[in-house]
Amino acid sequence: MHEDQAIDSRHKAGWRIPQWCQETSVSRSTCYNLMDAKRLQAVKLGRSRIILTPPSEFLRSLQQS
Repeated sequence: MHEDQAIDSRHKAGWRIPQWCQETSVSRSTCYNLMDAKRLQAVKLGRSRIILTPPSEFLRSLQQS
């Protein structure tokens, strides 16, 4: 990942599922399980889901568990 992409990631408001999964190295099915368990905040926009929980925030939460 380029440095400018990392900066953009910190300022994004939402991620589509494939983008979020790529940034966290989490599978699509695990991502859906996390949304079902309310560990990720997400909204539905039409037929798409937008994840509002930043990947870095989610990964930091794993350290605290």
